[in-house]
Amino acid sequence: MASTISLLPEKHFLCSLCRNIFTNPVTIPCGHSFCLCCLSRYWERHQSKYCPHCKRVFTDRPDLSVNRILADVSENYRKTRPEKPPIEDMVVDVQQMIQERLQKIERLKNSLELQKNFYLKEVRESQKVFSALVLAMEKNHKAVITAIEERQRVEEKRVETLVKELKQEIHELRKEITESDPQIPANADQSDDTKQVDLSAVSNICPSEMKDWSKVTVETDPCVGVTRQALSDIMEKIKLEVNRLSKSELKRIEKYTVDVNLSAKTAHPFLSVSDDRKQVRHTDKLQEVPDHPKRFDRVANVLAKETLDSGRCYWEVEVGEKIEWNLGVVRQSINRKGKFTVCPANGFWTLSLKAGGQYIANTSPVTLLALQQRPRKVGVFVDYTEGRVSFYCAESGVHIYTFTETFNDRLHPFFSPGRLHGGKNAAPLIISSSFCSI
Repeated sequence: MASTISLLPEKHFLCSLCRNIFTNPVTIPCGHSFCLCCLSRYWERHQSKYCPHCKRVFTDRPDLSVNRILADVSENYRKTRPEKPPIEDMVVDVQQMIQERLQKIERLKNSLELQKNFYLKEVRESQKVFSALVLAMEKNHKAVITAIEERQRVEEKRVETLVKELKQEIHELRKEITESDPQIPANADQSDDTKQVDLSAVSNICPSEMKDWSKVTVETDPCVGVTRQALSDIMEKIKLEVNRLSKSELKRIEKYTVDVNLSAKTAHPFLSVSDDRKQVRHTDKLQEVPDHPKRFDRVANVLAKETLDSGRCYWEVEVGEKIEWNLGVVRQSINRKGKFTVCPANGFWTLSLKAGGQYIANTSPVTLLALQQRPRKVGVFVDYTEGRVSFYCAESGVHIYTFTETFNDRLHPFFSPGRLHGGKNAAPLIISSSFCSI
């Protein structure tokens, strides 16, 4: 038995994490084996349960029991392993290592090519969105110019008509004066000795038949009305176009939807987390919970157990008719004990609804937000690589606010259901069902 084991390649007895012969080996559901202590440390460090070798994700942590057969075989191999492997085996192992690395190079090149194609697709989609918006603005701007030019043409025609009428009345007045007193020359208005005209001599002129020109004016800013109305129409059309494009943008980022679950060990004692880890509510009563270094002890907050350290992620939270809440992401290393200010400098990128109905982005100082529609469901999108945290009204697709930052720490989704306010804010925050895992 011992001699047979010694003939097997050493790689069958090595833990892929520590590269040493197995010590207390465990085998997980995907069939790969590791040292018990190596796998435990790996899972604790990565905060997620997946196979380090094949990356298969496990919904629940597998029970780690020592594989006694593999442990015995590994121990026998340890005792019988040759001091120096034969030259042939060394050559084979080196050739295999070279082959593995060449294959890795090919996989990396393929991955890079796929990534480049993906980024090109993203660029094209974003260009479509912005081009559509610019086109809409240009189209409506042309409509404003056309309306102003049309108003100007109407005003010019009106003034031309008035001038014509004035000239006609001047002609008639001169005619009457000349007929009343033939001694007055036809160009009396240009003669110094005829400036004073005895109008009493002009008996045929009836003032009631003459137009009252004192009430006739030319607007000094004739296009203000049409411009304001046109601009108002433009803004309304642009809002509709932005909303339409926002829905298109939100539809695009929904493909990054991830599964988010609350971490009960981080929840403040006032908070109650549902068994399915999808809901949290304020109870106004301290729960009997164990003291934990990751638990908030002063402010009623809770984090998700998942961490974000790369790529893009999206999730939705139902806020319903709640009158106070706080959502977003936070740095893993934030202060969870005592007082702290919620702002990006302290590792918080969050959106809030205050009890008075005011929506704010928790910048420093805060940014007040005017929302036309009260969102019942809020979408949160994180692009870790690009350094963006964006919030959307999930029903309408309207963009609410975006933080920009350079992230250098893991992030956690963040939730605060707000105070009860006499029972008016008792409803929970609810994480919507998701499709894939982080």
